[in-house]
Amino acid sequence: MNSIKMLEGRTWLLGLAALVALAASDVRAENCDAPPTSGDAYNLVNRGSGYALDVAGNSSQDGANVLQWSEHGGTNQQFLATDLGNGYWSLLAVHSGSSLEVADSSSSDGANVQQMTYDDGATNQQWQFKKSSSGGFAVVARHSGKPITAESSSRGANVSQTTLSGDSLQRWYFNPVDGNCDGPTGFAAQSGSDGLTTTTGGGNATPVPVTTCSALKTALEAEGAAVVQVPDNTTIDCLVEEGVALQVCEVACPDYQDPGEFTLRVPGSTQTCTELGSDTNDTVTSHRFDTRIQVADDKTLVGLGPNSGIEGASLILSGSKNVIVRNLSIANVNPHLVEAGDGITVDNASHVWIDHVAFSMISDGHVDTTNSENVTLSWNHFDGRNNYVCANQHWYVALVGDSQVSYHHNFFDYTGGRNPKVDGSTSRAHLYNNYYKKITYFGISTNDNAHALVEANNFDDTRSPHWNVSGFMSASGNVYTGQSATDPERDTGDTVFGDVNLYDYTLDDANNLPSQLEVGTGPQ
Repeated sequence: MNSIKMLEGRTWLLGLAALVALAASDVRAENCDAPPTSGDAYNLVNRGSGYALDVAGNSSQDGANVLQWSEHGGTNQQFLATDLGNGYWSLLAVHSGSSLEVADSSSSDGANVQQMTYDDGATNQQWQFKKSSSGGFAVVARHSGKPITAESSSRGANVSQTTLSGDSLQRWYFNPVDGNCDGPTGFAAQSGSDGLTTTTGGGNATPVPVTTCSALKTALEAEGAAVVQVPDNTTIDCLVEEGVALQVCEVACPDYQDPGEFTLRVPGSTQTCTELGSDTNDTVTSHRFDTRIQVADDKTLVGLGPNSGIEGASLILSGSKNVIVRNLSIANVNPHLVEAGDGITVDNASHVWIDHVAFSMISDGHVDTTNSENVTLSWNHFDGRNNYVCANQHWYVALVGDSQVSYHHNFFDYTGGRNPKVDGSTSRAHLYNNYYKKITYFGISTNDNAHALVEANNFDDTRSPHWNVSGFMSASGNVYTGQSATDPERDTGDTVFGDVNLYDYTLDDANNLPSQLEVGTGPQ
């Protein structure tokens, strides 16, 4: 199959034209550690030299040499990455539509890398990307198992294949042509039953800045792809001034927490106050003040700085597909009541990425996820401080109910329980490189045959760090200090995830997580 037919078959000719237009801009991504997204174009920048992969002389001819050169924005330094669905990828030069390949299908060290008309059966044109713990990816040829290597750190150095080693000249950053470095990892980056290969949110839709709650609600609830931006130094106020009256239960706090104090709990449709722990079924009147926003498919909600935020809004992703929420704070969702709204509700949803969000003063779950798949929560700060509730501490941080969720690089800060509670036989929760600080009830629990894989987390003075109530739990590489070091509920040893194809991921040193996540989580 030649390159033009391949591109036509995947409806990419127009996409290539758009990428050529992008080359005229001066957008440049930082060196990115996120894996590539299928269908996007990248500059491949060598970690050891800082130079970009380049088809020499801007040639469109078969056999044109590939070397490294200073970045200049040309399309001969841009490569379209495509997931072939077999564990390997193609890399097509944008200027020519031809494929990177190892010349003559050689398996020898030093075999040259060049461009050639695409052949979908040629294994010397198929590549596997292996992430390095120190940054970048080895780009490994399928036929030989050897990566693309710059032969020296000099500008103009030739590029060939050599045996895989730890040499930085074998490592390449995939820097998106559009300048946006970030992409999800974990389950949100995998293909799913919804037909998506990863999570892209609003994609390249023209950004829509919003500063009012009505504009935010309209933008997120509308049909069609959208990128909705909250400017820096802006907190959107979604609090309903008069509120909605509720009949709620007064429930006394335990004597060991706040003797003589009580919380206000919202009963479910069939619950009585005594079932919630009250001494009486009498209710009192309180109010909820939040705005509920139903987030439609194909949306990105992103803050543009460390001081972007939303107050009094509960984001509902019910049946939603392909949603990204990033880089903002979500706060003040009825914190005076228990069970009167989540920060984010993910229900019957798919391909959801929640990243660099700071949650505080939330009534119910900071993020509750039920009956959903392809969900990743990364680099979020879950702040448990709340003077309205018993012990001044939030108790219901996160639920995973019959869902597939990755948690990585999150900071669970002075919370009670459910960090998360993993429930249901179809739940698969992968928790790695998270930091738990002064958790007073339990860190992670598994219930009702749920599975949890718990790797390289840091548990600091956390009660019941990982507690297998009635599920399956495997834990390794974690660090325990304070109460966590002696707490008996550190269950492990089960076989988990036998039915799951895990993604590529790299574990950071768990000892470094406190300093890393106390400053690196939440909006930046």
